[in-house]
Amino acid sequence: MNLARWNPLEEMERMQHDMGRLFGRMGMRGLPALETNRTLMPTVEVFTTETEVVVKAELPGMQADGVEVEITEDSIHLSGEFKQEEEIKEDNYYRSERQFGSFERMIPLPNRIKDTEAKATFKHGILEIRAPLAEEVKRPTARKLAIGS
Repeated sequence: MNLARWNPLEEMERMQHDMGRLFGRMGMRGLPALETNRTLMPTVEVFTTETEVVVKAELPGMQADGVEVEITEDSIHLSGEFKQEEEIKEDNYYRSERQFGSFERMIPLPNRIKDTEAKATFKHGILEIRAPLAEEVKRPTARKLAIGS
Protein backbone atom coordinates (compact mmCIF):
# COMPACT_ATOMS: atom_id res chain seq x y z
CA MET A 1 0.00 0.00 0.00
CA ASN A 2 1.40 3.40 -1.00
CA LEU A 3 0.81 6.39 1.18
CA ALA A 4 0.46 9.85 -0.32
CA ARG A 5 1.01 13.01 1.64
CA TRP A 6 -2.24 14.97 1.96
CA ASN A 7 -2.11 18.65 1.12
CA PRO A 8 -5.37 20.41 2.03
CA LEU A 9 -4.52 23.41 -0.18
CA GLU A 10 -4.35 21.16 -3.24
CA GLU A 11 -7.78 19.77 -2.35
CA MET A 12 -9.16 23.30 -2.00
CA GLU A 13 -7.62 24.36 -5.33
CA ARG A 14 -9.15 21.32 -7.04
CA MET A 15 -12.53 22.12 -5.48
CA GLN A 16 -12.21 25.76 -6.52
CA HIS A 17 -11.33 24.72 -10.07
CA ASP A 18 -14.36 22.41 -10.23
CA MET A 19 -16.64 25.12 -8.83
CA GLY A 20 -15.22 27.61 -11.36
CA ARG A 21 -16.05 25.20 -14.19
CA LEU A 22 -19.55 24.70 -12.77
CA PHE A 23 -20.16 28.45 -12.52
CA GLY A 24 -18.71 28.87 -16.04
CA ARG A 25 -21.25 26.40 -17.43
CA MET A 26 -24.00 28.35 -15.71
CA GLY A 27 -22.78 31.60 -17.31
CA MET A 28 -21.49 33.02 -14.03
CA ARG A 29 -18.10 34.52 -13.39
CA GLY A 30 -15.41 32.26 -11.89
CA LEU A 31 -14.04 32.45 -8.39
CA PRO A 32 -10.82 34.35 -7.61
CA ALA A 33 -7.62 32.30 -7.53
CA LEU A 34 -6.58 30.74 -4.25
CA GLU A 35 -3.33 32.16 -2.95
CA THR A 36 -1.01 29.26 -2.19
CA ASN A 37 2.28 31.08 -2.52
CA ARG A 38 2.53 34.77 -1.92
CA THR A 39 3.26 36.27 -5.32
CA LEU A 40 2.44 39.93 -5.69
CA MET A 41 1.58 41.60 -8.95
CA PRO A 42 1.86 45.37 -8.63
CA THR A 43 -0.77 47.35 -10.47
CA VAL A 44 0.69 49.89 -12.86
CA GLU A 45 -0.41 52.98 -14.70
CA VAL A 46 1.47 53.96 -17.86
CA PHE A 47 0.88 57.17 -19.76
CA THR A 48 2.65 59.54 -22.10
CA THR A 49 2.78 63.32 -21.90
CA GLU A 50 4.11 65.57 -24.65
CA THR A 51 7.67 65.14 -23.38
CA GLU A 52 7.89 61.93 -21.34
CA VAL A 53 6.58 58.49 -20.46
CA VAL A 54 5.37 58.07 -16.87
CA VAL A 55 4.98 54.73 -15.11
CA LYS A 56 3.42 54.48 -11.64
CA ALA A 57 3.46 51.16 -9.77
CA GLU A 58 1.58 50.51 -6.53
CA LEU A 59 3.75 48.67 -4.00
CA PRO A 60 1.96 49.09 -0.65
CA GLY A 61 3.94 48.18 2.45
CA MET A 62 7.23 48.06 0.57
CA GLN A 63 10.38 50.15 0.93
CA ALA A 64 12.46 51.53 -1.93
CA ASP A 65 15.40 49.27 -1.07
CA GLY A 66 13.23 46.20 -1.68
CA VAL A 67 12.52 47.14 -5.30
CA GLU A 68 14.73 46.69 -8.36
CA VAL A 69 14.14 48.58 -11.60
CA GLU A 70 15.78 47.73 -14.91
CA ILE A 71 15.01 49.96 -17.85
CA THR A 72 15.59 49.81 -21.59
CA GLU A 73 14.43 52.13 -24.33
CA ASP A 74 11.18 50.19 -24.76
CA SER A 75 10.42 48.43 -21.45
CA ILE A 76 10.74 48.48 -17.68
CA HIS A 77 11.34 45.39 -15.56
CA LEU A 78 10.26 45.60 -11.91
CA SER A 79 11.16 42.99 -9.31
CA GLY A 80 11.55 42.76 -5.57
CA GLU A 81 10.72 41.11 -2.30
CA PHE A 82 8.03 41.97 0.18
CA LYS A 83 8.73 41.31 3.87
CA GLN A 84 6.53 42.40 6.73
CA GLU A 85 6.45 41.28 10.34
CA GLU A 86 4.01 42.32 13.00
CA GLU A 87 4.08 41.29 16.62
CA ILE A 88 1.58 42.28 19.32
CA LYS A 89 2.15 41.36 22.97
CA GLU A 90 -0.42 42.20 25.61
CA ASP A 91 -1.30 40.72 29.01
CA ASN A 92 -3.05 37.52 27.93
CA TYR A 93 -2.69 37.97 24.22
CA TYR A 94 0.08 37.37 21.72
CA ARG A 95 -0.07 37.61 17.95
CA SER A 96 2.73 37.32 15.45
CA GLU A 97 2.23 37.60 11.71
CA ARG A 98 4.74 37.41 8.92
CA GLN A 99 4.04 38.09 5.30
CA PHE A 100 6.53 37.67 2.53
CA GLY A 101 6.62 37.19 -1.19
CA SER A 102 8.22 38.30 -4.37
CA PHE A 103 7.10 39.95 -7.55
CA GLU A 104 8.32 40.45 -11.06
CA ARG A 105 6.69 42.42 -13.84
CA MET A 106 7.75 43.46 -17.34
CA ILE A 107 6.08 46.64 -18.56
CA PRO A 108 6.24 47.42 -22.28
CA LEU A 109 6.38 51.15 -22.96
CA PRO A 110 4.10 52.85 -25.51
CA ASN A 111 6.96 54.94 -26.93
CA ARG A 112 10.73 54.71 -27.04
CA ILE A 113 12.48 56.63 -24.26
CA LYS A 114 15.90 57.96 -23.38
CA ASP A 115 16.60 55.28 -20.77
CA THR A 116 19.82 56.94 -19.59
CA GLU A 117 17.85 60.02 -18.51
CA ALA A 118 15.09 58.20 -16.61
CA LYS A 119 14.42 59.09 -12.96
CA ALA A 120 12.59 57.08 -10.27
CA THR A 121 11.01 58.19 -6.99
CA PHE A 122 9.30 56.17 -4.26
CA LYS A 123 6.75 57.77 -1.89
CA HIS A 124 4.03 56.21 0.24
CA GLY A 125 4.18 52.86 -1.58
CA ILE A 126 4.05 54.38 -5.08
CA LEU A 127 7.02 53.94 -7.41
CA GLU A 128 7.05 56.61 -10.11
CA ILE A 129 9.37 56.43 -13.10
CA ARG A 130 9.66 59.32 -15.54
CA ALA A 131 11.69 59.11 -18.75
CA PRO A 132 11.94 61.63 -21.59
CA LEU A 133 10.72 60.52 -24.98
CA ALA A 134 13.40 59.54 -27.44
CA GLU A 135 13.71 61.57 -30.57
CA GLU A 136 11.85 59.93 -33.38
CA VAL A 137 14.06 58.18 -35.83
CA LYS A 138 13.34 59.69 -39.22
CA ARG A 139 13.21 57.00 -41.82
CA PRO A 140 14.20 57.89 -45.33
CA THR A 141 11.28 58.36 -47.67
CA ALA A 142 11.04 55.94 -50.54
CA ARG A 143 11.14 57.08 -54.13
CA LYS A 144 10.32 55.21 -57.29
CA LEU A 145 13.24 54.05 -59.33
CA ALA A 146 12.85 53.63 -63.05
CA ILE A 147 14.09 50.32 -64.40
CA GLY A 148 16.12 50.61 -67.55
CA SER A 149 16.49 47.84 -70.10
